[in-house]
Amino acid sequence: MVPAELFDCLAAAVPDPADPAAVPLVLCTSRRLAQQLHARYARYQIGRGVAAWPTPEIQTPESYLQTVEEQLRQRLRIAGESPVLPLTEHETDLVWRLVLSEAPSEPTLLREAEAAQLAAQAWRLCLDYDLPMPLPATGADVERFNAWAEAYRGRCRRLGRPDPADARAGLLATLAAGDVPAPRQVVLAGFDRPPPWQARLWGALRDRGASVHVLFDDAPAAAPRTCCAPSAEQELRAAARWVRARAERDPALRIGVVVPDLGSRRADVLRVFDQELCPQLDALGAGRGQRPYNLSLGMPLTDYGLPQCALQLLRLCVDGLDLAAAGSLLCARYWGASEPEWLDRADLDRRLREEGHLHVDLGVLQRIAAYAADATDDARPLLQRLRALASLRPQHRRQTPAEWAETFSDWLDRAGWPGPRALDSVDYQLHEAWREVLARFAALGGLLGSIPASAAWHQLRLLAQRRVFQPQTPEVPIQVLGALEAQGLTFDALWVAGLDDEHWPPGGRPNPFIPFELQRRHGLPHASTAHELAWAERMTGRWCGAAPEVVFSWASTDGDRPLAPSPLLRAHAEAVTGQAPSPLAPLWHAAHAQARIEVLADAYAPPPRDDRPVPGGARLLGDQARCPFRAFATHRLGARALEQPGYGLSAIDRGELVHRCLETLWRSLRDQAALCALDDDELAARVAATVDAELARLQRQAPQRLTPALLELETGRLRTLLLQWFALERERPPFAVELLEGTPPQAEGGARGDDQLVSFGGLRLRLRPDRVDRLGDGDELVIDYKTGAKRPLPWHDGRPEEPQLLIYALTRPQTVGVAYARLRQGSVGFDGIADDGERIDGVKGYTQLRETRDASSWGGLMGRWRGELTTLADEVRRGLAGVTPKHPRQSCRDCSLHALCRIHEARPDAAFDDAPEDLA
Repeated sequence: MVPAELFDCLAAAVPDPADPAAVPLVLCTSRRLAQQLHARYARYQIGRGVAAWPTPEIQTPESYLQTVEEQLRQRLRIAGESPVLPLTEHETDLVWRLVLSEAPSEPTLLREAEAAQLAAQAWRLCLDYDLPMPLPATGADVERFNAWAEAYRGRCRRLGRPDPADARAGLLATLAAGDVPAPRQVVLAGFDRPPPWQARLWGALRDRGASVHVLFDDAPAAAPRTCCAPSAEQELRAAARWVRARAERDPALRIGVVVPDLGSRRADVLRVFDQELCPQLDALGAGRGQRPYNLSLGMPLTDYGLPQCALQLLRLCVDGLDLAAAGSLLCARYWGASEPEWLDRADLDRRLREEGHLHVDLGVLQRIAAYAADATDDARPLLQRLRALASLRPQHRRQTPAEWAETFSDWLDRAGWPGPRALDSVDYQLHEAWREVLARFAALGGLLGSIPASAAWHQLRLLAQRRVFQPQTPEVPIQVLGALEAQGLTFDALWVAGLDDEHWPPGGRPNPFIPFELQRRHGLPHASTAHELAWAERMTGRWCGAAPEVVFSWASTDGDRPLAPSPLLRAHAEAVTGQAPSPLAPLWHAAHAQARIEVLADAYAPPPRDDRPVPGGARLLGDQARCPFRAFATHRLGARALEQPGYGLSAIDRGELVHRCLETLWRSLRDQAALCALDDDELAARVAATVDAELARLQRQAPQRLTPALLELETGRLRTLLLQWFALERERPPFAVELLEGTPPQAEGGARGDDQLVSFGGLRLRLRPDRVDRLGDGDELVIDYKTGAKRPLPWHDGRPEEPQLLIYALTRPQTVGVAYARLRQGSVGFDGIADDGERIDGVKGYTQLRETRDASSWGGLMGRWRGELTTLADEVRRGLAGVTPKHPRQSCRDCSLHALCRIHEARPDAAFDDAPEDLA
């Protein structure tokens, strides 16, 4: 039967409630094909001048059996009986997970959820293809499956709920027995090789006297055109531009694009087709617009923002989130009440990272929000919301899924989900899909009983993950489909992409729980490479007849690997056209052609104010030496990357610990005499107490980062390092500590202890040297602690990137030397320069160094440093902020401002691949 005959037959049929069998039944392989036949029939009726007509019976076999099942339930209700409902699909998956979790397994399953999914799939295949149960035990996996299958049947019997496949067999028997009316004419559309249960359905309908016809298109097969693109990206772009050209020529054309591996390429297809067919959706503030094409495959509900936010909120209330998920939740727009609250949540994310939290719960968020609320009232609404959520948290109680569904809804209401904004069409559909998933979860009480909150959340997430969501959109003439979705469909023009020798035909994917020989013998889908080859040959032949214009394409390379056309294209690949489209969308080219280039000189920023200190201190001049833009953005704009905490201590943490421990110890000792007065045991006790106190402070701040084992290792490492350092300090000539970094315990009002506010090169800078020692002759030695990798010494550099020691020396007239105190495991000592001789081991006189021996005197060398640093200070004072890194590779390596300065676009040579240096 051809479509014209089918439509004539459907139009001639007169629906009669007394004789429902008079209406022909059309069974389609997919809902998409059923929708297309409905649309084609509508155009047929409109062409006949008909304004209204009865909806034809065009369904999938599954939906037809659901109609039969509903008729039987109606009869039972009328007779006063309660129908026995079969397990739903998600209930079946849950039962399989319960079976596997309770079954003894040797060895232990590493991925129990995936094994349950494969076992449920194997069970359905066994029933769909009439495989003998139990299966022949050809291996350990098959034996396990047989045991699981028996346990599954037993659990279904105890529940009094039949398996869906068993219920379907009962429906087929009822249909064959004549207990429900059957149509007199049946048309099959798009079926390739139906499984045995569908063949039994056709047989049951024939036994009832129905005539069964097969629908096929009478259009002749087209000679497809073939083309090859340099890469998969350019292949998709060529397909999208081909679609655009035909749609602009005739907007009514039904255009199809088939991508056999659409599931794995969905993101790339969506991006490229958006750029080519609707680039206006990329504009700022465009929101969700209507796409001119439809993408067939949906995504799990958990991949969309609205339900993902709901699950994260619930997880936060149950047992907390890891830092990445907490950051995603805090920056989500789907909860809360207003934009100021969103900013407060973003600030919470920053604070969490700075404190080093790796696991976040409501208690942590309340503490940080309360601290922020002390400074400003803007954080109060967020704090109240967090406290309201904490008041609803369960205290280790167990509830049924229905009760948990109600509790979860209360939590989301208190959190302000789904947010203050009006929901657009897609978000409204997502909200309804979430409610549907929550209702399914609430119905699982008979299977789960009373469960704790963590188990309830886990089951809800699994349901949401299994729920594939695709937004409902108006009918559009352009369809992007996978190979199975395109089965049986026809178009006015068709492009099939991805037909290279690695992807077409696809490889076999047999189920591991069914003997492979049995799968091949019964023709199960994906059972073997031969099966896939035969299926791909049939699909390729059908695509040739699916449209008057057909294009087959493939990519010639995948990365560095060359690809060849599929062997199934040999008959069509004689005249191959090449496709290498521009990587930019047409709208970009049009905008570039119309653009008026305006050049702005942005090397200078507004100069700093003279009446207040410039932030950054000595580091400001160091960053100015590395890159003027880095100095401006970091210290004046406050731009910096978010922290990325991890387990254990970072190089910055270790450096800070050493600085704080030494500052605490020297604040109590104050001179070498006090240090030497301590015996080894007293010194070790002081060091141990200081180290323990500092590590305890860090542990209180972010307890997840330091496990007991790591804490023990860090304690031992730090104690050993400090004792080595103090042994070195004891051997020095006498000295007293004049200045120290940090805040002394007796400081009031939060004042910094030994800060210096100085004027240098026209700038007001706040300097905090790590330490200044008063030597025996009254002169001063400036010391800077270094715990990271060894770096070039600043007196060797004409534009010093580490100018701290130099500027400290220049602002203290009694300075006779500057030194780095190296505190690294296996490398403890001084690196420095002084006015004459070697005052300390490692601190050499300037005349002994090749780079400084040409100086006329210590004062002359200080004058040279002053000139170098004054040049940097003058650049800051004038506002010089150009993106001019001193050494593009080295200077940019540990910089986090690339998104601001855009140097990789202007200076490709600034790219780097070295690991960042440890920072002190």
